[in-house]
Amino acid sequence: MITEKVKKQAFAALGCDPDQAELLGGYNGNVFGINRGGEEIVVKILENAVINVEALLSELEWLEYLRSKGLSAVKPLRLEAGKFIHPVSEEYCCVAYEKAPGIPLNPNDIMSWNPNVFEQWGKVMGKMHALAKSYDPVHIRPQWFQHNLLQDEFLHKDPLIAEKWRQYRAAFKQLSVTRDEYGLIHGDLHHSNVLLHQGNLTLLDFGDSEYHWYAYDIAISVYHTAYAVPAGPQRDAFLQVFFNSFMNGYAQENSHIGFISQIDAFIDYRHLFSYTYHTAYADLSQLKQGQMEFLGQMRSAILNGSCCLGFALV
Repeated sequence: MITEKVKKQAFAALGCDPDQAELLGGYNGNVFGINRGGEEIVVKILENAVINVEALLSELEWLEYLRSKGLSAVKPLRLEAGKFIHPVSEEYCCVAYEKAPGIPLNPNDIMSWNPNVFEQWGKVMGKMHALAKSYDPVHIRPQWFQHNLLQDEFLHKDPLIAEKWRQYRAAFKQLSVTRDEYGLIHGDLHHSNVLLHQGNLTLLDFGDSEYHWYAYDIAISVYHTAYAVPAGPQRDAFLQVFFNSFMNGYAQENSHIGFISQIDAFIDYRHLFSYTYHTAYADLSQLKQGQMEFLGQMRSAILNGSCCLGFALV
């Protein structure tokens, strides 16, 4: 969590009143909304020892490129001297974004949770993947295998889970990496990272974007949608409707979908990724009993090789 001292330093550096800052979220409670000179902005406070400047600049440049090509995504701001990254102290820095209008997609709101919206969601992802094929970056986003989570210090904590990772990495070596199958993806496009405003969708939070298979990006959206609704036969039927609507929209912008048969396997891979992520980064001592039980169920399903959804979409 970001301390009050760091918050005050960050907002003072931006010329804002720290008392007006509103915590919006972030895995480490580091994303805030605030008014700066009459403009509503979103500020992400980052620890210098943790961030990779090359990776951060590549994220923001990727966003600028997508916006320049007509994709509706959050706008990164160059607030001081034309720079994206703003120093806060020796230990911290921050980046800022224009606050995009709209509300996140909500499973409990039929206006934002229906086949038409799902099709739009797929369409905007398809456009993003199509644009990725012609993107020539200055700063390079990481490849999937460079993710911190895949480093040995995390995987050695659980040898059985580490073996599952080894199996996936071996399998991935057999996959094709043509420009129609592999490229720069969002990496975390669940419903909370999509805003709906006046019938249009805007994408948020590109911090997990990386070079990976396009099928995985689709699988991420399906996976997190599945866990946003109650389990059972009705969920299975709903997911089929979601997937069909999503892919109808996707194919309108990116017709190369020969990889569609890979999506089920990538959904199971996302289950492994999510389990490993939470066990690596969450403070397990602060989790409730139900959360710990769910992690245990995830681990059992992964080790048993169970299909994450309980059925195949494709």
